[in-house]
Amino acid sequence: MKKKTQKLKKMFAFGTVLVLCLALLTACSDGQKKLSDDFDQDKIQEATTKVIDAVNAKDSDALREISDDTMKSALTDDALAAVYKAIGEGGAFQEIKEVNIAGASDKNTKEDYAVAVARAQYEKKAFIYTISFTKDMKLAGLYYK
Repeated sequence: MKKKTQKLKKMFAFGTVLVLCLALLTACSDGQKKLSDDFDQDKIQEATTKVIDAVNAKDSDALREISDDTMKSALTDDALAAVYKAIGEGGAFQEIKEVNIAGASDKNTKEDYAVAVARAQYEKKAFIYTISFTKDMKLAGLYYK
């Protein structure tokens, strides 16, 4: 019974992270919006690589350190363990194939975000990461499929 409860807690934590990320991305999407002049495309590219590297290294502290307050609270040990497990099933990381960067804004707060969609190739399969950043270059969303 205890294992079942722990598994449910992990699934709930992972689900919470996904819902937060999807809510942010859904609220931010106006189709492909031009990147705000408040963002530097090269810095977004670099930060995107840093996030993917931290996921691959299972560096939870690094991910939390670069996150905004909402993401910090969503990136629990259980949620990150589920992410690491899923990404680990792809095998060894090989390379980031491409990164597309666009702008987005939250319809409620009107805050601008940079959204990077990166295709990362692993030994067994590829993952598509959708990573959002605030103007302060804080991680505001992390989703993969």
